[in-house]
Amino acid sequence: MFNFNPFYPPKTENIQQKIFHLKATYPGLPCRELAKKLISEKCFWCALVGFISAIPAILPGIGTVIALVLGMVLDMTLFTYLLVNMVVEIAAVYGRDLTGENYHREVFWAFLLATGTGGLGKNLSRVAVTQMSKDVFVSLTERMLVSFGIRITTHSTLARIIPFLGLFLAGGLNYRVAKMLGDRAIEYYENI
Repeated sequence: MFNFNPFYPPKTENIQQKIFHLKATYPGLPCRELAKKLISEKCFWCALVGFISAIPAILPGIGTVIALVLGMVLDMTLFTYLLVNMVVEIAAVYGRDLTGENYHREVFWAFLLATGTGGLGKNLSRVAVTQMSKDVFVSLTERMLVSFGIRITTHSTLARIIPFLGLFLAGGLNYRVAKMLGDRAIEYYENI
């Protein structure tokens, strides 16, 4: 059966290989610039997902319904998956430990900051987070991202109703949000 969980970050080995290749391709480039290259790549893919998921809205009636229902589900799923990848890759660029429990902590803390739920992050002490199990991290991250994805998708609902223009609005919104989250992740890793 198809086993895909967009809320679960990619394998550490894959991330480390990608970052190794990136650093080899651009030797001597500061972490910030390497992270910006990752952000640019993910922004492109996020925009493409928004654009493609809004295509059915070109057809009046049933196309709009398909874009609102299936398009939003596709958008939310792939968009969230790309954001998880982006933040974890940025963590790797900044040399964060992505082994064992530390891997899930990195994802959790980075997304608390990136999604603007810093108030929640401030209420959770590092001691409490350290004592949480891997399953609790995955569960909390999943819930937080579902909430975030639904908020993002709700904002793009109107964009999907407008044929043709909606394609570019949905893609542009995804691009803008991915860029904002990437920039927040850079700030987070530079200030810890």
